[in-house]
Amino acid sequence: MNNTYILILGGEFALRERVLAGALRASGGMRVLTMAKNRTTPTIKFFDGFLPGDVADAEAVLRAVQAHQEKTGESPAAVIPMNDFTVRAASLLNEYYQLHGNDSQTITNCRDKFVMKQILQAAGLPVPRFAAFRTLNELKKLIAEIGLPVVIKPREMAGSLGVLKISREDEIEEIFGKCVTDVISLNGESFAPEDLFQVEEYIPAWQEVSVEVINQGDYHRAMAVTDKYLGEEPNFVEVGHSMPSLHSDNKQLRDIAERACHALGIRYGVAHFEARITPAGEIKIIEVGARTGGDTIMDLVERTYGINPYELHVLSHLNKLKPLPDTLKPRGLSAVAFIKADEGVIEKVTLPASLPDHVVNMQVTAKPLDTSKKLVSWKTREGSVEYFWPQRAAEPGFDEHLTIADQYARSLFTLRQA
Repeated sequence: MNNTYILILGGEFALRERVLAGALRASGGMRVLTMAKNRTTPTIKFFDGFLPGDVADAEAVLRAVQAHQEKTGESPAAVIPMNDFTVRAASLLNEYYQLHGNDSQTITNCRDKFVMKQILQAAGLPVPRFAAFRTLNELKKLIAEIGLPVVIKPREMAGSLGVLKISREDEIEEIFGKCVTDVISLNGESFAPEDLFQVEEYIPAWQEVSVEVINQGDYHRAMAVTDKYLGEEPNFVEVGHSMPSLHSDNKQLRDIAERACHALGIRYGVAHFEARITPAGEIKIIEVGARTGGDTIMDLVERTYGINPYELHVLSHLNKLKPLPDTLKPRGLSAVAFIKADEGVIEKVTLPASLPDHVVNMQVTAKPLDTSKKLVSWKTREGSVEYFWPQRAAEPGFDEHLTIADQYARSLFTLRQA
């Protein structure tokens, strides 16, 4: 009997369901387990088993894996992080069990946005002007040096939480207060410092993109480029994505993404690279995560190119990744758009009786008596709609996925009348 298993950290989260298919393909027959706080998480039943624990608490994850080993004799053959809040736990287990995975220094390089930008800048890669701060007075002094507009963000958060634009001097105090409130709203669940912030030069963009890079050792390969769609500023909430990108053939963009992974020391798994492309064509790196992209981007890669990036992610952590073909040809246009209800108390949710062929999945997370709030982070979205149009190419000005999702939002939710 095989006494090893693959442990997926964050595999129970919504919009990452295809990780199980990828892991099973890569596992070579090993069991695939996940971790969750309790048995009420619905997706854990699809795994071969689960360990109880908080995936964001690295020490607690290690204790849970050790307890499982004492009880069963089983130990992990690979520990796979799925989001920013699981990478520290994965690196701790990888070092403890001497597995293939990104080490703790690499994780610090990627989780701490100030450290990240310092490394990228030292490597000669294009980043906005940036600085670290803790207090309002420090922020005001830095803004005087950098000039408005700027973007402020927590140094170790994720999902655009607390990322805000400051355009005028009279906004500084209020917007910094919002940033702090966003961080505190997690109630310590991220196990990240709540008093470390960064200010950056605001980069006006023609397009914001992400690049998914698969890594193993010194092999870094940009797989796919995603066009990102953002909500209204001063927030930077992602409201949709589409693939292939209009910038899929931008060799400079792909090269910068691969070099960034190398500079940060990312040696295993999929990395998620984000950048802004200015109207003049300049590329400025926003951030690089040593983990898979969220918001169904991995599913877009699979639909567009016919490869499951989660499978590659796991294979890399097993040190079994093989180089990808020189060319990945798109099979069609994939997209996702996020459902946003009008503000108010949701009285009723009415799901559509059927969906057209180009809508491949709809997830509605809101339920009756939920309060729909202003779109300020991923936490204030009410669901998602995923699409695939076979043989369709990327199109300038494409926003059909957003329009359809908005139409669904109007029919899905009945709000309580005042």
